[in-house]
Amino acid sequence: MTNHEGTHVEKHQIASYMVDGKRMLTPTLMFNLLQEVAVNHANELGVGWDYLHQFNQFWALSRMDVEILRMPEWLEPVNIITWPKKNNYLVQPRDYQMETMDGELLVRSTSNWVILDDEGKPHQLSAYENNLGIVEELHAIKTPSSRLRTGVPCENPVFKPVVYSNIDMNCHANNSAYVTWVMDSFDNEYHNAHKLAFLAINYLQQTHANDRYAVVKQETAPGDFLCSIYSEKNLVEVCRVRTVWQ
Repeated sequence: MTNHEGTHVEKHQIASYMVDGKRMLTPTLMFNLLQEVAVNHANELGVGWDYLHQFNQFWALSRMDVEILRMPEWLEPVNIITWPKKNNYLVQPRDYQMETMDGELLVRSTSNWVILDDEGKPHQLSAYENNLGIVEELHAIKTPSSRLRTGVPCENPVFKPVVYSNIDMNCHANNSAYVTWVMDSFDNEYHNAHKLAFLAINYLQQTHANDRYAVVKQETAPGDFLCSIYSEKNLVEVCRVRTVWQ
């Protein structure tokens, strides 16, 4: 899989700041690694941040599913492979695989990206179709990324501020910040006793510095949680996440 034509491959070593108390890659840093290889590949294709910024546009992640077979450990080297798939006029699917140097599959993922302008309006991909580098009929996960159709009612929310470390280069809360917020809603005892096996995330609205958010969740089946993140402004749901634990 690693050298499939049209894919972008990067080698990364799991550093000490990327792991938890079990010395395993954290979900947040896993998310950051996947996002980084996507950014690097878009730059390589000529449709990265600098190019789109000329037109006051940027790539935005709208949905992502991640299946975790095994989290890599501290100091373990991994290959991360990514590629864009066939798109429609607004949505660009992109898949990922994380593998050991021996080709053991660790993580696989599928995602949806859109191009937005500074006002949040989506733009058609047809203007960039010659630079999108589509790889036909290659899937890390064949089914499209999940649409989570229902959220959790906002009952007894505890709001916290969006802080400096949450903000990305587009001046919004980074995609991985939402993963951090959800992971932090589970206590240390739960993390020590369980392993994350699946995560699906839907981004509904952007959040910014000095906004306030709350995470509410419910267990819909043993080890299967639906989480909603609400903004304190008008109690708007800004993100919806499903996590499955073993």
